[in-house]
Amino acid sequence: MTPFEEALKQALERQEPAADFTARVLARSASEDTKAGGWFGAWRLGAVAAALLIAAGGAAYQRHEHDVRGIAAKRKLILAVRIAGSKLHEVRQRVAESAEVEQ
Repeated sequence: MTPFEEALKQALERQEPAADFTARVLARSASEDTKAGGWFGAWRLGAVAAALLIAAGGAAYQRHEHDVRGIAAKRKLILAVRIAGSKLHEVRQRVAESAEVEQ
């Protein structure tokens, strides 16, 4: 192993935490500095609420756009079917007229 690999292995070895580690973590989590209160907590709550509103608004807008595109596609399809039907009707009339002429 290279000296770098050896140093890396040594640095990444499991180590037992200090004896007072649990007490320090609990004391810090209970301290007023890390509590989610006051203005900082309100800012976080406001940011989360704003993010949720933006996400919900975006989803509603996408749904609306999807519906609008669907309605437009439906109208185009109905128009295409009507045009095709009228053309088919004209062709049937011509065929019927030519059949009458031949008889």
